[in-house]
Amino acid sequence: MDTTKIIESVSIHRLKRIISEYKSKINVSPHALDHLSDAQRKVFKEENLRNILSRETPRGVGLQRNGRYAAFFRKKWGYLRIIFELKSDRLEIITFINTDYMPNLKLLEDKK
Repeated sequence: MDTTKIIESVSIHRLKRIISEYKSKINVSPHALDHLSDAQRKVFKEENLRNILSRETPRGVGLQRNGRYAAFFRKKWGYLRIIFELKSDRLEIITFINTDYMPNLKLLEDKK
């Protein structure tokens, strides 16, 4: 079973509400930076990930089968997918992935 499969589209408005609620409590999991090379660590720092999630508007947001959220941010080279989870006391960025495409979240909305 693919636990990272997006099963529900999430509105940008809902994401903005979540971010405003957790704004001062956004943590980055140590796992999020584990797979980076030294050169990549200079580009993707914890603060950069927090800023992207809290200040930029994503092109789409989805809820994954595992209960985590995936937010897709358009970049020159494709999309940055930031995966995060809501915990009782914080929002935790679990990991991020560079990808060439974003899934068609509109299809999920149409199925409702």
